[in-house]
Amino acid sequence: MKVFFLFFLLISFSLYSQERARIKDNIEIRKSQKKDAEKNILKLKEAFLLIRINLREKEIAYYESFHNNKGADKVKKRQEKKNTQILKAFQENFNFCKTYFFSMADSRKLFEGKIDSVKFYDFDMNLVNLDGLISNNYFIAEFGSVESDTTFFYKGKTPNPQNQQNPEGYSYFGDEKFSLPALVIRNRDFIQLRDPFPYYAAYNPGGNINKRYSNSISKLNLRLKKYYAKVRINLEETHTE
Repeated sequence: MKVFFLFFLLISFSLYSQERARIKDNIEIRKSQKKDAEKNILKLKEAFLLIRINLREKEIAYYESFHNNKGADKVKKRQEKKNTQILKAFQENFNFCKTYFFSMADSRKLFEGKIDSVKFYDFDMNLVNLDGLISNNYFIAEFGSVESDTTFFYKGKTPNPQNQQNPEGYSYFGDEKFSLPALVIRNRDFIQLRDPFPYYAAYNPGGNINKRYSNSISKLNLRLKKYYAKVRINLEETHTE
């Protein structure tokens, strides 16, 4: 009986220690994410936010290759109308940092750092030269979907990242915003930013055409300003201590 009791105590202590270690790891992850978020908001304020838009070049070229100019023109006009709404919404509702636009077709060039090969546009879709200005000092945004966060977060018993069967109990993996239509901010490697950085603002793809983009852009702009102000205040308080 004593042996069984001692064995039970050892198992309980081992499980308790593992749980404590997981909680500690989770706290460290949160601290790391907080530091990254603070660095990114300060960097974004002085950086360029590059908005990825779809110009449908390939689709238009496809129609033109069959001399279907009517089809090409239809696709072009429909997309131009949508992009005009996006550009106008940014011009009227976003002033947190400098903003320019680039075509989805140039994504790989930008990802590979071939900035001099990427075409950048202003609010009127005029080409602008950012050579020597943009360098690596930029973030990327687009209207798309929020991706699931791939970080393990503590809730009850967390799973072992190496053990996908998760025999140790319940938990949740990432967040619950997966596939939410939103204006999303990514770093220059096209990786979605994470909490506590205000990296997204939801939007309704089928909403009022005049407010479909402006509401989301306005919300994101406000959230960025609030978080920036909070980080600056915290830094000032830290420096005065």
